[in-house]
Amino acid sequence: MTKLSKISLFISVILMLLFFGQQSLLVFHFINYVDMIGFFGYACLLAFLPFMSVVIYEYIKRNKKGREKSEYVKTLNETLISQSQNPLFYEGNISEGAKALTKEVTNSINADRCSIWLYNEDRTSIVCQQLYIEEEDKWYQDIELHKKDFQPYFLTLLINPIIVADDAETHHATSCFSESYLKPLGIKSMLDVPLIYKGETIGVICIESYRERKWDKVEIDFAQMLASLFSFSYSVKEINEVNRVMNDIENFIDYSVLVSKADKNGKITYVNKKFEEVSGWKLKQVIGKDHNVVNSGKHSKEFWANMYKTTVQEKKIWNEVVTNKTKNGELYWVDSYITAEFDNEGKLKGFMSLRYDVTELMRQADEIAKKNVYLEHAAKILRHDMHSGINTYIPRGISSLERRLNEKVIEDLKLEAPLKMLKEGLKHSQKVYRGVYEFTNLVKKDVILEKTELNLKNVMENYLITTSYKSQVIIDELSTERINESLFSTAIDNLIRNGLKYNDSDTKFVHLYMEDGQLVVQDNGRGLTQEDFNNLSKPYVRKKDQKESGTGLGLNICLAILHEHGFSVTCDKNEIGTKIKIKFI
Repeated sequence: MTKLSKISLFISVILMLLFFGQQSLLVFHFINYVDMIGFFGYACLLAFLPFMSVVIYEYIKRNKKGREKSEYVKTLNETLISQSQNPLFYEGNISEGAKALTKEVTNSINADRCSIWLYNEDRTSIVCQQLYIEEEDKWYQDIELHKKDFQPYFLTLLINPIIVADDAETHHATSCFSESYLKPLGIKSMLDVPLIYKGETIGVICIESYRERKWDKVEIDFAQMLASLFSFSYSVKEINEVNRVMNDIENFIDYSVLVSKADKNGKITYVNKKFEEVSGWKLKQVIGKDHNVVNSGKHSKEFWANMYKTTVQEKKIWNEVVTNKTKNGELYWVDSYITAEFDNEGKLKGFMSLRYDVTELMRQADEIAKKNVYLEHAAKILRHDMHSGINTYIPRGISSLERRLNEKVIEDLKLEAPLKMLKEGLKHSQKVYRGVYEFTNLVKKDVILEKTELNLKNVMENYLITTSYKSQVIIDELSTERINESLFSTAIDNLIRNGLKYNDSDTKFVHLYMEDGQLVVQDNGRGLTQEDFNNLSKPYVRKKDQKESGTGLGLNICLAILHEHGFSVTCDKNEIGTKIKIKFI
């Protein structure tokens, strides 16, 4: 009731009391009727009518506003009901859901603009997800407001995130927007309510009006209810994302891992597609049976007893490589992880197994083991049988031949050059043998590479002295490092020969020098990128259309030697040639 209606009602009551008081006195003959008394009563009645009219008018007006407000509340409730049934929110479709919500809010609450803003990761700004402008019937996105520019607003969001700004230009939280936002856009009033997820404010819904208005409590409650609806949609989005990830993981596991479940008695209750594919058994064929259907008989009772002890008694995950048997009787190998499942009272419910098919790896390992046997046998022959020929018989034969030939015979028969070639060839063969000897020594288990502190320049000059290409190798002053002389020389020699072999220059050369503490082997050949170098480092890999002969093993063996030393190797393609850098660790 307004102040005017209250005053009018008070005066109307006083006038009526006076009128009825006068009439009562006349009726009971306390006073006698005279013209003056009649005029007074008539005057009271006439005065009563306008004041009472004001009261009646105010009552009708208030009743009309009540009906209008009731209709307005009804509209808002219908909007809430409509939006709560919007499938976009239950699907977690944040973008389209935000569009629907902002438009409904703007239309229902008779506002001009409505927007949804979310904090960035470090909460230093809010980013607009959807901004609906009613007069344009359009949405805008990705507007960003930074905390450093609007600190009063961000501080208020932190302390009291509901901002009711009837006059946005003077409100303590929104006045900071006046010059850059409110005045240029003509915004007079703002209503901001928080978006809360998992107990934390993640953003705001902002409602804006071009006319100054007093936000009603019902409007504030309405906005908060819609904010809760958006927060619900946000949680659905996260749940959908988790479900998607879980489905991807499940599909990945189903594609790559054999999964089986069994009850507490070991009877199979489930196997996945990968299990069916590898074992040959279908789910319907193994349900109710135990894992004896794939038991190869290759493992002892103690082996399986240890599995039971580990999973049931110790409640740990058991892991071993198990040999199983397919439905057709073929063996396959699986790296098995088995765990026991217990109920809330600690009673055994069953078992779950994850198995990785390692059949191909086991077959390759078996093949490698066989080849290693051959390699070890070849190494023994080389180390023992060839040793005698290269280091004993041939040197003695040359020495004996030189004693039996005097200088005249050598000169007459022109044997000086052949004898020199024999001795240099023997010397070179002994170096090569020593390198191969050291390399095959690594075949032995737990062998540590024997290394000595040596000057690299002396090592390489000594190694290259008997080669035909020594004049094409330029060696600067090099560092002193701990190396195995024979193997290191073999590795660097391979890089040198590659630099000269794959080289179309008229003046082929290889340059050895130090740069930033690294040994550099640089040539003026065709050049290799790091990618090419990595590819050609694989065994038996050669470039397509390569005219030079080769096995594709040299570079692989070279890198194996350098890595065995603990050195790393990189490659750069220069404008002319290749620059290989060896870093000492």
